[in-house]
Amino acid sequence: MKTFSAVSSTQDLALPARNVWKKRLMMSALAVLPVVISQMAAADCAATVATQSIHAVGDLFIPQDAPVGSTIGAVKYTRFPIINCATTTPFSIQSTMLTAKAPNVTAAIGAVQGSQLYTTNVPGVGVGVVNESRPAYMCLTSGSWYFPLTFNGCNTGGFSANTNNSLILIKTGPIPAGINDFGNLQVYTVDINNNGTPFNWIDGRLTGTVTVAGCSMPAAVGNIIDVPMKNWEKRVFNGPGTVTPTEGFNIALNNCVAGTYAGNPTWNYFRGNNANIRLDGAKGSMIVDASQGVLGLNSEATATGVAVQVLKQDGTPLPLGVDVPIMPVQDGNTNLQFGARYIQTAGDATGPQPGSATATANFTITYK
Repeated sequence: MKTFSAVSSTQDLALPARNVWKKRLMMSALAVLPVVISQMAAADCAATVATQSIHAVGDLFIPQDAPVGSTIGAVKYTRFPIINCATTTPFSIQSTMLTAKAPNVTAAIGAVQGSQLYTTNVPGVGVGVVNESRPAYMCLTSGSWYFPLTFNGCNTGGFSANTNNSLILIKTGPIPAGINDFGNLQVYTVDINNNGTPFNWIDGRLTGTVTVAGCSMPAAVGNIIDVPMKNWEKRVFNGPGTVTPTEGFNIALNNCVAGTYAGNPTWNYFRGNNANIRLDGAKGSMIVDASQGVLGLNSEATATGVAVQVLKQDGTPLPLGVDVPIMPVQDGNTNLQFGARYIQTAGDATGPQPGSATATANFTITYK
């Protein structure tokens, strides 16, 4: 009786080094501290106490492998108090970022935003501040509405200094695992200069956290997955495309953090936090039909005319060589379910030839 020996389909599960971000714009509740402005001299708009504005982003999450350039979150339209100035001498308003310039990225939210980012105290998280409404009677003199920028008075008479700013957080590189706290990071200042006497009008600060969401893998031995395929007689196959019964297997994901994501904007580089799998041939196993999940036997196999087809939990083929979303990440531990079966690749005239039939693949799990 001619038989095929059991296949051991070994998947080396490896987490990629990159942290990729599909993220969405998070609209967090804004907390603004009470404003205290001391007595002003009407002639020169002088003040002795600046308004401290807290951009409170709350608790944000970013999938572990969300692409660089993904939007992590934002606080929109921070409104500052109006300072009325009786001076007839035009003055200037200077907005300054207080941290180092971040690398330019191709931001999901737009090209301009990706070039106007500054570092935060969390590696891999850049911050941009954009002016949403200019101060009354003031003219923008810089090239964009992103900080740093300068407004100059463009007419004489009384002046009203008021403005709205938004703060945006964007992934610029790998972010440390776990919960990262922005503390009370001072991000920018806005200063008014009248008659050569500048004073600090606004002190912009960032509070909240960003957590990298994903899962951990089992110990190294748990990343080697053997799929017993059993022994089959040649007569089981009766033509190209005929298959054996499916053998199930699973990949364990441990200590998962799903995260929460508001809005799910389609323009962002990610939508929620999904576990994705990519399967590539290894040890001589070549992809025979990527769309149908058909993987050739490895260099140790002696059988011919058959391959291994990998299936998703619902029984449909698992595409090979690409990231395939499998399921949304859930808090805690979970298992990704798959199946594998032999499939005849030889023509009717020859049919499969018996021997050992083993295939090998590498799995990569990403979260985005």
